[in-house]
Amino acid sequence: MEEVNILPSVRLMLDELVEILYDEEYFGFLDSCYNYLDNIYNFIDTIPTLKKKPTKRNKYGKWYCAYKHNSKTTWYITFDVEDGVYLVTHITNNHTTDYPKYIRGLK
Repeated sequence: MEEVNILPSVRLMLDELVEILYDEEYFGFLDSCYNYLDNIYNFIDTIPTLKKKPTKRNKYGKWYCAYKHNSKTTWYITFDVEDGVYLVTHITNNHTTDYPKYIRGLK
């Protein structure tokens, strides 16, 4: 059976995301922020069933999947795979300026 693990640094970043979303008023309620986070975690859990794409460089992982949350935000989850274990090593979104150099097809 395939398994998905997430590095503690990625979990920490996602936990901080809740505070950022609420403080920057992307969502008016904390529950909405946590629902947003749950959707990201639920997507991460499906990675073994998704089509994987190779990254340009291995700095953040050898593979990635894209989670399009809405028309404005796409999350890029990078990971490595060994013996059926997926290790999520990084996550960012299309609003990050330096990340496209690591993801194929992005400029």
